[in-house]
Amino acid sequence: YTEEDLTLLKAMSDQVAVALENARLYKELKHTFYSTVETLAEMIELRDPYTGGHTQRVKEYSLMIGRKLGLDKDTLEQLQLAAVLHDVGKIGIRDAVLLKQARLDDDEFRLMSQHAEFGAKVLEHIKSLEDVIPGIKYHHERYDGRGYPDGLKNGDIPLIARIISVADTYDAMTTTRPYRKGLPPEVALEELRKNAGTQFDPEVVDAFFQAYEEGLLSNET
Repeated sequence: YTEEDLTLLKAMSDQVAVALENARLYKELKHTFYSTVETLAEMIELRDPYTGGHTQRVKEYSLMIGRKLGLDKDTLEQLQLAAVLHDVGKIGIRDAVLLKQARLDDDEFRLMSQHAEFGAKVLEHIKSLEDVIPGIKYHHERYDGRGYPDGLKNGDIPLIARIISVADTYDAMTTTRPYRKGLPPEVALEELRKNAGTQFDPEVVDAFFQAYEEGLLSNET
């Protein structure tokens, strides 16, 4: 090697070292970000002891569906964040409604229904979450257009929101609440199947069934 070659090699090795360090720092920052988001979700769950673990289960179910649908890495990351934060708007729901140990009346249901929009509003100024917000805002839309907040239907509903809708509903059905016992997984799955094409995206429901049939939900239910 000439002195010029050695100088060039050193410069290249220095650049590689900087790139590796930047990658390490980015990975650490990303891990911290995800941990912070999950901690925020857990703090909200602490208000309601009957929903303990709901966020983590919805995240796992959503990611299982996403993988079955063949989503790419970036979209799966957006799905993960949206699933973890899908109920963040409940921070604005008063305890008398959020913690009520009976079915909500019409007025209370209308108030609870605002949590999706409120969650999107809370997060709208965080630039790194701008691609995640639609999944949070629209996870209570229905495939037939009779959901909320905007009455979107079919493909107008963001795919991430359609996925979270199935995951969220399945967990709600299989979780015991003060006013009702949770359904067995097989019964809840049949409810998803019956409502595919009306409440839920049929393709998303099919992906969830595939995950179940392959035993991927066995540790979650």
